[in-house]
Amino acid sequence: MLTREDHLNESSESKEEEIRIVRFGKQAFGICPIGVYMFDVAGSNFQIIMPSSSFFSGSSNLLATKIGGFDLIPMGEENDYPEEVREVLDENPVLQEMINKKSQIFWGQGPALYKPQFRNGRKFRYWEDDINIKTWLQSWNWEEYLQKTIIEFHTMDGFYSKFLLNGGQRIGDHPMISQLEHVPSTIARLEWTDENGISQHIITGSFDQPWKKDLKSYPIFDSQDPFAHPVTMRYSNRYCFGLDYDYSRSPIHGLFTWAKLSASIAKLLSAFNANSMALKYHIEIPAIFWETEKEKLQQQCANEDRQFTEALFKLHQTKLMSNWTKVLSGRDNVGKFITTQSYFDDASQQNVGFKITPLDQSIQDFIKSQINIAHEALFELTAGIGLHNTLSDITIKGNLSAGSEHLYALLIYLNTSVAIPEDIICKDINAAIKVNFPASPLRIGFYHDKI
Repeated sequence: MLTREDHLNESSESKEEEIRIVRFGKQAFGICPIGVYMFDVAGSNFQIIMPSSSFFSGSSNLLATKIGGFDLIPMGEENDYPEEVREVLDENPVLQEMINKKSQIFWGQGPALYKPQFRNGRKFRYWEDDINIKTWLQSWNWEEYLQKTIIEFHTMDGFYSKFLLNGGQRIGDHPMISQLEHVPSTIARLEWTDENGISQHIITGSFDQPWKKDLKSYPIFDSQDPFAHPVTMRYSNRYCFGLDYDYSRSPIHGLFTWAKLSASIAKLLSAFNANSMALKYHIEIPAIFWETEKEKLQQQCANEDRQFTEALFKLHQTKLMSNWTKVLSGRDNVGKFITTQSYFDDASQQNVGFKITPLDQSIQDFIKSQINIAHEALFELTAGIGLHNTLSDITIKGNLSAGSEHLYALLIYLNTSVAIPEDIICKDINAAIKVNFPASPLRIGFYHDKI
């Protein structure tokens, strides 16, 4: 009998061997030394492979994803992490607005050229203009590129840039980086790493629709040899602990639960108002009413020469109850009423009729608790985004934040939360400036008026 250690040894040895895929129509079998796995095939060019490099065993928990002939580092276990983030934002517009507001504060008065200098032991920025750099920037949509990059970074903690060269190298003139393009993370992935754990290319295209055959490979931009290829790309991101060789996680990754909870409360209360979701009335129907209705239905069946059955009477009862339900429930029927007639009961020698008693639903505490949860979720979201609640326009109920609180929150944000993101967001455009204008000490940064 194999022991657990034998299984572990066998499993570790099999990591170096590739899984063999055998397809039968829409089903496929993955055959490896430790077993056979069956799965449905969603795309004609999609399969999972075992990497041959030793990097896999020590540095990543994911297998390489093979799509359209390219081996990729998957972004998430199903290679759909950007779509997962987007779905969370679609369900929670407040979270999207927080990201937009953070990006707007980060933008300030916009990007500008500056020269860093030290004076009296302090670091200053001297904002300057350079006609050559400004002319180059104005030759392409540099501000639009930075706006998209800011949103992408604040959403995914990383972004892709494409570097395009001019034709100078081909005609014997001085080569330059003509422009940069923003590439969304939804259509870009790092190529699987080589034996040194380094990605050499970035793949772009429709990964969820490989039959389009639009996948393209671009070499990684090398600042030491920027003119080696006419088009290159680079993935710039903030380091995330434990993900040295993989992508950064979205800064809202840990907020997924709160974001979904916050979004669900609005749906819950909407459904409650539309569908009641509780017993509202106790309706007492006299037996003589159903006897009368049964006699009417029997007479109708006799007149129409069709057979009367108990099932037909049950259907008649259900139809009547359904009509009453439509009147007594639903927010669109508030203020409506129903009328019923009374019947003389021979046994009691008195008139009897319907009795409709509203039930005490005691929903005030339920509604209040849901609103409190939603309010707490907003505080958790704004804290997770990295904004003070006053900058997100979220305040404790009944309290209005003072102007000084807004001012201090803004100053703290600008002094503690801008420097590192700015270095990363401007990394590629500043690299292009250094390549094109090596003698200039100027860099791109975001200008904020002193408050």
